[in-house]
Amino acid sequence: MRPATRATPQLSATPAPTTTEAVSAIVPVLRDESAVAELHRAYKAALAGQGREIEFLYVLDWRARKALAALTALKDEGEALSLIVLSRWDGEGAALRSAFQRARGGTVLVLSGSRQVDPRDVPKVLEGLAGHDMAVARRTTLSRSWFETVQARLFQWLIRILFGRTIADPVCRVRACRRQVMEDIAGYSVQQHFLPLLAAERGFHIAEVEVRRGDPTEDSARRFGGFNVLSRLRLAFDAMSLFVVLKFIHKPLRFFGTAGLPILLIGLVYTGFLGFSRLFFGMPLADRPALILGVLLIVLGIQVIALGLIGEIIIFASGKRIKDYTIERIL
Repeated sequence: MRPATRATPQLSATPAPTTTEAVSAIVPVLRDESAVAELHRAYKAALAGQGREIEFLYVLDWRARKALAALTALKDEGEALSLIVLSRWDGEGAALRSAFQRARGGTVLVLSGSRQVDPRDVPKVLEGLAGHDMAVARRTTLSRSWFETVQARLFQWLIRILFGRTIADPVCRVRACRRQVMEDIAGYSVQQHFLPLLAAERGFHIAEVEVRRGDPTEDSARRFGGFNVLSRLRLAFDAMSLFVVLKFIHKPLRFFGTAGLPILLIGLVYTGFLGFSRLFFGMPLADRPALILGVLLIVLGIQVIALGLIGEIIIFASGKRIKDYTIERIL
């Protein structure tokens, strides 16, 4: 049970006005430890020479008492940062969306709550936005066992098969993008690992920036489920669900038809064969469940295809409210 004396911060429902030259640094805090205060100082020192206003927004669960106390102490010392305390943690994707609604910078910088990368290389990620819409950090000094390497390559192979592209270090949480990108993809409830792929599918240009690993003694990948079998399986299922949503959201009949048409054809051929055998060879069907199976396959195939047709009707009716394009520029 939550403590009755826990104070809930009051957040304005109206987002702050957008400042084009400002950078909004969003940091989801996944671990409850006071080291986040030292990490904030390192990020601030690295971004101090950018010549632009930097705002820090930290998102954390209400149960992260050590991290909340450390960040609150920084605010009391005069540090300009905002704390967004969630009453329920619904994943990192929801945390990013809650922070983006209150960000006012024209550039959104997503940072890790642990030393996944060297803070001194964070400005390189911002520089990677030159000529691109999103820049993704890629760590160059990852140490993996052969088993972890096999898992990572299989996962990247799956991503490449599904989306036609992949990113070298999907576990790294350091990304920078223009505000337009986040406004376009923030509504999708996907894991943050797939945000670059989602942005690329929406037509935005993605760049990968090589950075150094933050703390060689800290295996962030293992702690956050980056290179273990269970997390890879979860990410694989999430990738397949994202593929289905992106590829068939506007053409549901293609998805349901691909599944229903083979079932319908198998049922028709099987039932036709049974009927032909009964008429011309006298094969009895009264005491065999084969005919029931054939009829069930036919009915199932028709129902699956009908679901696709219903989906097409829904998409057609709401097509005016669906935006399926992104304008790069108008000459």
